[in-house]
Amino acid sequence: MNTGRMISVLIKPASSACNLRCRYCFYADVSENREVASYGVMEKETVRLIAQRIDEALEHEGTANISFQGGEPTVAGLDFFRMFISVMKKYPGITVHYSIQTNGTLIDREWAEFFHENHFLTGVSLDGYQANMDAFRFDPMHKGVYYKVLAGIDALKKANAEYNILTVITADLGRHPKALFDFFRSHKFEYVQLIPCLPGLNETDDMALTPELYRSFMTEFFDCWYKAVQKGVRMEVNLFENLLGMLQGQPPYQCGMIGRCFVQYVIESNGDVYPCDFYCLDEYRLGNLRDSSFRQLAESGQAAYFLEGSECRKAPCADCPFVDICSGGCRRQNVCYLNDEMCGYRKVLEHVLPKLDRMLQRYRYSQNMK
Repeated sequence: MNTGRMISVLIKPASSACNLRCRYCFYADVSENREVASYGVMEKETVRLIAQRIDEALEHEGTANISFQGGEPTVAGLDFFRMFISVMKKYPGITVHYSIQTNGTLIDREWAEFFHENHFLTGVSLDGYQANMDAFRFDPMHKGVYYKVLAGIDALKKANAEYNILTVITADLGRHPKALFDFFRSHKFEYVQLIPCLPGLNETDDMALTPELYRSFMTEFFDCWYKAVQKGVRMEVNLFENLLGMLQGQPPYQCGMIGRCFVQYVIESNGDVYPCDFYCLDEYRLGNLRDSSFRQLAESGQAAYFLEGSECRKAPCADCPFVDICSGGCRRQNVCYLNDEMCGYRKVLEHVLPKLDRMLQRYRYSQNMK
């Protein structure tokens, strides 16, 4: 019997290692600001330790949401993931939900069938049409990987593996919302996540979104999406799905929309644990699973240090009617939409919430008429 206990962890099986050299990679930026940039591929003993700590946290019964990210997690190799699953199966009281975020370049039939057989949700990074992909995502020889990613997606489709598309919205792509939407439609992608491009930890750059660009992109992309949905097109977009749920009284499933931080248990390949993927830095290291349980890590002084002042309201929040929705948003991401002069997110909410509400009202009416 499932007790309702649940834990979520994000694992870096290959640390920051990656077979691509994307221009905007936030984790490359994070790892370069650590004393040790990469810890290599996770060893089996660390996998056993993770499983033991999960079992301990759930008191031998419950649900574990396990996500894999990088770097590029598939660099760890398919045998690593087979081994990981075999270790977790030694704890039959734990129901595991797996997901992975990948650049898709290494996915072939064998990988895709593995993801299908083990019920992985696979998030594939694809930054829209080829001209944009080739400008930002390429291999160490600076060669584009657009067709490799499409081939990986095709393998997932043929294996009936569940997947979604992850797209980083740079300043360049932010100027072409309709072109991006049309690209998604041409490939019949039904599940899309739009991710604002962040500046580096210690710098600003011209790739990152600004509040005004965030506003213009999101509102125009929404209008394209809304018009298509009215005609029966199926496409779920993470921001819009979150807002639809919130209009119905549900909490957002994205932590960046909660307005405060919480400990997320990001596990590096050596067993070190950090509170957030954006803050896998030496100063925020909570400890190592060799020495501490998940509970001890969450209750540590380092966790308290990370959580202090996690609300990040700025001047535009003072009179914002939506402040209780976001409380300023994610303290790492909000630089893309909030500054002391304006909040692009507020402008987006003013534009989209009335239309989303009308969509819900029409849906409820149609259900009542059945």
